Amino acid sequence: MEVVKLTDIPSTNDYLLGLNTDRDICAVTDYQSAGKGMDTNTWESERGKNLLFSLLVHPTWLPIQEQYLMSMAEALALYDAIRAVHSSQFTVHSSGVHSSRVKEGLTIKWPNDIYWGDRKLSGTRIDANLQGGMIRDMVIGTGINVNQTTFSDKVPNPVSLKQITNKTYDVEELLDTILANFNEYHELLRSGGKGEIMRQYHEKLYRREGFHRYEDGAEEFEAELVEVSSNGIMTLRRKDGILSSYEFKEVRFVMK
Repeated sequence: MEVVKLTDIPSTNDYLLGLNTDRDICAVTDYQSAGKGMDTNTWESERGKNLLFSLLVHPTWLPIQEQYLMSMAEALALYDAIRAVHSSQFTVHSSGVHSSRVKEGLTIKWPNDIYWGDRKLSGTRIDANLQGGMIRDMVIGTGINVNQTTFSDKVPNPVSLKQITNKTYDVEELLDTILANFNEYHELLRSGGKGEIMRQYHEKLYRREGFHRYEDGAEEFEAELVEVSSNGIMTLRRKDGILSSYEFKEVRFVMK
């Protein structure tokens, strides 16, 4: 994948969406003046402290109704890379935080955030161009809190790698690991590994076990996570056995 390094740009997603190319490209920047999260959310980042990048891919072979599988693949690439970085940084436990605790705290929060405990480590936005019943282009934009230690009060529950470990990280090394992982998951998906992608994704999901509180606009309730389908819909089972399925933004995780 070709890597384009930028210093300052409104949005790496918008930059890639404006290109007319069949190449797979990664655009990475030190700063975004108009970074976007999912839906209408924004992404705040201190200049030069975090990893901000977008991937342009062309999964014309992936059915439109299963495009969320690419989101699963990218989330797994992030999860694995962050675990790998932690492993290499914890040769000496100078921060007093045990490596196993950090690893066990990492999860993928539906639809594609990376969490440490109940705090958000990274977020991802996906934009797709559909043409003639197929996926022409897909742009996957991700922000990872790496070396930033202070955040705006507008950000509800952020955490960075440096806050967790008290260490400074090489963002380029982290990106290289993510791209290598993404290539592997991308090829696995293209070669028919849908089931394996879904299995690994479910295994790493936030709140994958037990009953937790949710709110769907009508009421707050307790439920357990049953599955996330290949089209991104999450199904919950309430304590009375009733199953409810939700698209993104139709249900909210109630935090402690």
